[in-house]
Amino acid sequence: MLVVFCPCALVLATPTAIMAAIGNATRHGFLVREGDAIERLAQVRRVCFDKTGTLTTGEPQVVAVCAGEKDVSEDALLAVAGAAEKRSEHPLGRAIVAAATEHAGAAPKDPTSFAMVPGRGVVAEVGGRTVYAGSAALLAEHGLAIPDALGRRVDATRAEGATITYLGWGDTAAGFIALADRVRENATATLSAVWETGVEPVLLTGDHEAAAAHVAAELGITTYKAACLPEDKLSFIDDSERAGKGVCMVGDGVNDAPALKRACGHRHGRRRQRYRRRRGGHRARER
Repeated sequence: MLVVFCPCALVLATPTAIMAAIGNATRHGFLVREGDAIERLAQVRRVCFDKTGTLTTGEPQVVAVCAGEKDVSEDALLAVAGAAEKRSEHPLGRAIVAAATEHAGAAPKDPTSFAMVPGRGVVAEVGGRTVYAGSAALLAEHGLAIPDALGRRVDATRAEGATITYLGWGDTAAGFIALADRVRENATATLSAVWETGVEPVLLTGDHEAAAAHVAAELGITTYKAACLPEDKLSFIDDSERAGKGVCMVGDGVNDAPALKRACGHRHGRRRQRYRRRRGGHRARER
């Protein structure tokens, strides 16, 4: 009888509810491209978060400068690092340049030559020598050794949640610079709200294990995956969906784009939908 006497109301009820939900989401800063995205949210059992720029402010700051066994002071190490990173567009590089500028009272000198190594760091010529600034993998690729004593200091610093940028020239590392990022003020409340809905928050980050573990512990996240490349995030999402756990991905970086597209989609070959929190800017590749 309801179908016979109220066919128009039944036909209009669902699209009206969907449009109202999309309008409400827009007022909260979320853009929804298609109505079926709202329906698929009900299937979500995991919300995966990127770290840098999503759960954290994305504005790292230098918290420590450590010189190694070479005859170089911490001030000189910071000056060399600032010059090597002068042309870098990476958040870590910009933070190092800012710290060097503040410490010296003037901007670092421009490097004679400069090259970005995606996912690794930079290679620059500073003061007539080739300087490598970035990850341990960058130094290893160019035959630079990391002394054991310096490695132990790195481990202790990483345990506090810092990200490490190594500095080296010749055949050994000259030291490292530690940087730390602050957790967003509303991150804890957001994750608590996610837990309360019965959905599990997950941390997927390109940062190293210690930094990921530190942030996960601070925010009460029990499942996390560190040192993720874009394909690693895709693999985690695929595995979750095969296990029957729908995934929503939240991120703001170029590295997150494939995961954003893959998440929250139907299996069995149907088109997938992505959700993004509306934010300005984007993040470069993590080292």
